[in-house]
Amino acid sequence: MGSDPTGLTPFSRNHLRSDTTVLTPYSIRVLWALLVAGAIGFVVLAMAYERDPLAAIDREVAEWVATNLPSWAEWLARPPSWLGGWIGITAIGIVLGVVLVRERAWVDYWFLLATFAGSAIAVALLKAWFDRPRPELGSAVELPSSASFPSGHATAAVASLGAASVLVTERLDSPRARVWVWGAAIAGGLAVGLSRIVLNVHYVTDVLAGWCLGLAWLAACLLARDAIRSRRAESVA
Repeated sequence: MGSDPTGLTPFSRNHLRSDTTVLTPYSIRVLWALLVAGAIGFVVLAMAYERDPLAAIDREVAEWVATNLPSWAEWLARPPSWLGGWIGITAIGIVLGVVLVRERAWVDYWFLLATFAGSAIAVALLKAWFDRPRPELGSAVELPSSASFPSGHATAAVASLGAASVLVTERLDSPRARVWVWGAAIAGGLAVGLSRIVLNVHYVTDVLAGWCLGLAWLAACLLARDAIRSRRAESVA
């Protein structure tokens, strides 16, 4: 096989193609719809989690988990919880960050930083604002000191894993591989959120709100990245 005169790997060549690609009008409309849907979902949950029927659902699920869930389910929930925590998200972020720096893909690098670190900052501020106590009916792990609403793990499961999937699939040629990556990200995002309910460290509404927040944040970051790419493309044209 002949060598590539550019000296670039297929992964890097795909980056060069994707780095100048802007979203179609349809994709932009979809992202705006996801942003609005996520934001509305979060606001509705934030306004209603203290009232029935949501308060009753939270209470009943937490009680059922504390009294009826088998111990093996709690152990199965631990790995997804680690994935969505600072250990898993930091590891994924570092690996992707190194790749993007080596590619000099600075727009994608700042997109990565905005989705990973930005969503974590947003969660910290929102937790301090709502200051909701965590379930106290019995948890398989020590309760974190932070507030309960929204779930930071669930937010990261959508925003950070979603961003990672975007960056990886943009650099893959195989449609099948892209489907597998997105399938794994969606399954992982669901597993992370559900694991926090199984471990009884979050209420159901905390996790739902985290998913909504993560979706809105990811969509907003994707729209911002596309706006930067569009400006760059216009300046080159």
